[in-house]
Amino acid sequence: MPRLCLLALALSALQTGQLLTLEIRVFRGSEDVTGQSRVVVHRAGERGQPVGHLSGSTASMKVAPGIYDAQAVQEQDARVVSIRWAERLVVMPYPDEDGHHLEVINVIPGYGALQIRTNSAASPIDGLALFPAKDRVQPIAAAPSRGHTMLYVVRAGSYDVQIRRGSRTDWHTNLEVPLDRTRLWVVP
Repeated sequence: MPRLCLLALALSALQTGQLLTLEIRVFRGSEDVTGQSRVVVHRAGERGQPVGHLSGSTASMKVAPGIYDAQAVQEQDARVVSIRWAERLVVMPYPDEDGHHLEVINVIPGYGALQIRTNSAASPIDGLALFPAKDRVQPIAAAPSRGHTMLYVVRAGSYDVQIRRGSRTDWHTNLEVPLDRTRLWVVP
């Protein structure tokens, strides 16, 4: 039933012509190189006529719901350092995204991204830490909560997330960070 509702929502957005904000960030491993990159966005499978271009600090654009391909080109000292395609990016009006869809393209193979959003109705989060699954000795990444959205760009695989709220610590285990994709996870 939830999938049927999501499909109905997506179809209604297509019919009303609702535009969504597509943000594309470019990384080299865990380093954000969006400012050194340009991105060309195409409708999936239609590379003749781009839908739009992103470069430098302008990392977002308005698009209709759909499936897109994007080419990221990282440059340094006016030289192309790397080129990477991301194919079949699904951009739909998902209820958790509020009309803003984030995709991360990593020019180094083997990485994925985990976007974590906090639920504004839940108690405030004091800090988050990402650990390799079943290995809670040393976090891969940790940060105090800065707003309601955090982004972790790490090697693709399974991770445990530690969430601190005051004196309480909760663990969420085996969250999958997909290879060459961006996963959105809303903290319960």
